Amino acid sequence: MLVITSVVAGCSSASRDRGWLNDELTQRTGHGIRTAEDASREPSLPPGVALADGLDEDEAVALALWSSPAFRADVTRLRAASADYDAAVRVENPSISAQAPIGSIKAAVGLLAPITSLLQRPRRKRAAALVVESVAESLVQSGLDLARDVRLAHIERALAGRRVEILVELETTARELVALAEARSTAGDVSPADVLTVRADARVAADAVAVARREQTLAGARLLVLLGRDASERVEVVTRRALPASAPSIDALLPLARGARPDVRAAELELEGAAARAGWERARIMALALQTDIQWDSMAGGARVGGRVELPIFNQNQGGVRRAEADVERARHRVDVVRQRVGLEVLSARAQLEQSLASRARYRDDVTPPLERALEAATQRYELGEDSYLVVLDALRRLGAARLRAAELDAEVRRAHAELERAVGARLEIASLGAAG
Repeated sequence: MLVITSVVAGCSSASRDRGWLNDELTQRTGHGIRTAEDASREPSLPPGVALADGLDEDEAVALALWSSPAFRADVTRLRAASADYDAAVRVENPSISAQAPIGSIKAAVGLLAPITSLLQRPRRKRAAALVVESVAESLVQSGLDLARDVRLAHIERALAGRRVEILVELETTARELVALAEARSTAGDVSPADVLTVRADARVAADAVAVARREQTLAGARLLVLLGRDASERVEVVTRRALPASAPSIDALLPLARGARPDVRAAELELEGAAARAGWERARIMALALQTDIQWDSMAGGARVGGRVELPIFNQNQGGVRRAEADVERARHRVDVVRQRVGLEVLSARAQLEQSLASRARYRDDVTPPLERALEAATQRYELGEDSYLVVLDALRRLGAARLRAAELDAEVRRAHAELERAVGARLEIASLGAAG
């Protein structure tokens, strides 16, 4: 019995590990986590990431999956689940009792083997394996969430930089108008009050640049924290990933999301594990054990072989069974909730992407170009003395607001695209989805 128990307990292994998690994230995002060898060397950057030429969206995702302390801490849940699996598949140790001699018997030895633990091992193994798989799938979802969050932070940092560029251009134009107003005031074409107004507007533009630079610094710090870097580090961000031309078809997105989202699979595995634990709890009504007693004296020896049965008279594990059944019901409802949430997230993200693309096209084609021409015309008329500065100021403000809105719409398209990829559970390029016409 000891030999059988040792063999059975020693031939178990968990079905998910860091290698599996790395492969899943690589397939879905194009980037993986640290391997065991990488973790021992503690490299500062993942392969293919260089900060000297600026950090793009994909490099930010790779760096976050590689070095984010929060995600690395979350990955340890897989080790804990594997440890629980190892504990669940091991059979209880047999016990040996020894008795001191009294009378003519020299000694007695008893062996008690836990038969119930051995019989229940397949149920425990199945339940524990499902827990490991559920945890692993939830970690894939955590990786996708981190990739989405990093992309959104990168988009915000890039938008902050673009906002600074636009406001600096507007400030430069405002300073040029100050110089023009002062020249015209010297020539007697405008009053000193007009010059004061122009100067005040230039100072307002300068203040807007200062505020935008501060927001740029804060956005960069938030991105660095997500990447597991020091918040005071200076890293330039660049945008290399092209904007999507159109939104993929919803008919292609929904089936893919329902089949690919790891949190859906994690919820389904949780339900299967709860059902397996419920079966295990129902089997724990009665405990069986094999008992062997050996006695001997100076003349002869003997043995008694039998068993021990726990009579389920007062306690039939009612509490454990009811708790397990409640866990099954909760897990079943959770599966429905996750599936419904996935559908809503896909629909919302796609609708946002479609709307952002349409708004961006309108600003790019119908709003910004006319305002640029209007500012040029107003400036020329002001230089010729045909219009007042108020006309130029109005055109400048309208163009500035349009440029800022166009930059925000670019960011909105990228945000919606990041949310859509997270809702689907993989990069759309990897999923090879056809775009809607």
